[in-house]
Amino acid sequence: MVSLIIFSILSLDTILNVPELKNAHYGICFLDLKNDSIIYDYNSEKLFVPASNMKIITTAASFYFLGKEFRYKTNFYLRGTIKDRKLYGDIILQGGGDPYFNLENLERFADKIISMGINEITGGLLIIDDYFTDERLPAGWSWHYLDAKYAPEISALSFNKNVVSVRMRPTNAGELANVYIYPSTGYVKLINRMTTTTNSENIIIYRKPEENTIIVDGMINIKNARDIDVAVKDPAMFAGEYLKERLNARNIKVSNPVARIRTYELFLRQKQPVLIDSVLSPNLLEIIKETNTESENLYAEILLKTLGAYRYKEGSFNAGLNAVKEFLNICRVDTQNISLWDGSGLSKHNLISPAVLIAVLKFIYNSNLYYDFYNSLPQPGKGTLKARFNGFSDTLRAKTGALQASSCLSGYIKINGQDYAFSMLFNNFVCPIKKIMQIQERIIRAFYEEMRRTNVDNTELLKPVEVIQQ
Repeated sequence: MVSLIIFSILSLDTILNVPELKNAHYGICFLDLKNDSIIYDYNSEKLFVPASNMKIITTAASFYFLGKEFRYKTNFYLRGTIKDRKLYGDIILQGGGDPYFNLENLERFADKIISMGINEITGGLLIIDDYFTDERLPAGWSWHYLDAKYAPEISALSFNKNVVSVRMRPTNAGELANVYIYPSTGYVKLINRMTTTTNSENIIIYRKPEENTIIVDGMINIKNARDIDVAVKDPAMFAGEYLKERLNARNIKVSNPVARIRTYELFLRQKQPVLIDSVLSPNLLEIIKETNTESENLYAEILLKTLGAYRYKEGSFNAGLNAVKEFLNICRVDTQNISLWDGSGLSKHNLISPAVLIAVLKFIYNSNLYYDFYNSLPQPGKGTLKARFNGFSDTLRAKTGALQASSCLSGYIKINGQDYAFSMLFNNFVCPIKKIMQIQERIIRAFYEEMRRTNVDNTELLKPVEVIQQ
């Protein structure tokens, strides 16, 4: 039998005794990393929906298994014979998982064809995206937001963050607004029913399920202009179609429709493919920093599938989650008592505890990954902490997380040369989420003040309130 003494910081009890939390579910844990001692614990073993705090686990596992210098690669092949400015064969675009692959990269590939003197491709433009499996959305994502920019489809051949920008410009009152898509492409159909008004605006945008038809309806105020990103269906095909359109714009004819093939099919013909160009992504350090700082769901899910491909030779969500569980086992987390559904935290089926996040933060702290991981987390005044924790930019790094009835914050705080890990997961509240964020900030400030007042053992500030037999 082991006795675990839980301490309570007096001021925190007052902060938590508020009407907003009367029926809410929350868990909080603060750990002294130097002494490996719990400073404050409330419901730290209970399960919560972590929202984007899930990214802490996904990015930590990615650092651990892939290394900070890991990069993705997108390849551009030519297969066939060039004669009289015609390519008797195919051009092939092969994705390797790069979440940064963009318009500029495709323009570069188009320029490469021009530089080779080709003005017609008698075969086709082929795309390969089988580094990841065909499933493009994690289980557990809700259908009603699958056209939103924060829920794009996941592909080994991503392009333009797998979205298009719907750009709405007012005209004269009562007339149809000027609405167009950027980048301009025939791959996405636009139906514009939006009018211009001098009154309050009401903007309605949605993509038809399983189609690339975007409906724009409602009214836009005559003094406003709006840009809203919408996720596209089948990002790899989007990349292929856009490249074909750019080649056509340069008077390069592509005879056949864009088609998808598998990697093994590259080498089935007698004429072998020739790699004519490739693009490397930024390194993993930069990718993870943006994933955490800006809470990029696309990047997190790509990292998850990459973990599956790297550890289990299968770029699936399930294999990625198995790799994450493997990492959590290394962090001494019992993965039998948690529920993992995605890498970003967008699924409300994820269930983890503050203790799980503390275990990951502790493991990273005691490894050679700490410096890079610490600096990947949002800093007050930047990213998702842009308007929070004024005055803490030198002492706090924390990952935010927000879904309906879920607000979470976990990370590190430095006080008088001492390092602490913390995790605060709040679920099932009905008040505005801003109220919960204010409570989180009051907790951090109270903890900081309590710890700052002394350089002696922390327990002099604390009182034991409960003893649990385990």
